[in-house]
Amino acid sequence: MPMSKMNKDRYGEVINGERTYDDIAESLMENDAVLIGWTDEAKPVGTHFDILFTRKAVKEGTVQGGVRGGDLFVSIMRLGAFGFDIANKDTASGYYMEKLRFSGEETGEKLAELINEIKKRI
Repeated sequence: MPMSKMNKDRYGEVINGERTYDDIAESLMENDAVLIGWTDEAKPVGTHFDILFTRKAVKEGTVQGGVRGGDLFVSIMRLGAFGFDIANKDTASGYYMEKLRFSGEETGEKLAELINEIKKRI
């Protein structure tokens, strides 16, 4: 599915917004993985993450660390990855920051908004 409807800044990076949340959730429900170049839009210089979203993973063997096959998997390239419970629609930014191994409160808040809004639509 083409992702051209996502909200973007003037540089073409994906930003938070209704179209972004809807497009990502729709693709995930169709079993597509979604890779975006995302920015938190912080001023004067924002943070950029390359983020891969996937769900409905086929699970084999004993998986440790609390993840399940039906989780929403979020991978921030070069940083960290984790599976998040889709049923929890209001996960705190600090939890995402811990599991995905990054810091920065403003970035954490914006990323939590992105992930939580996607989970609400799945």
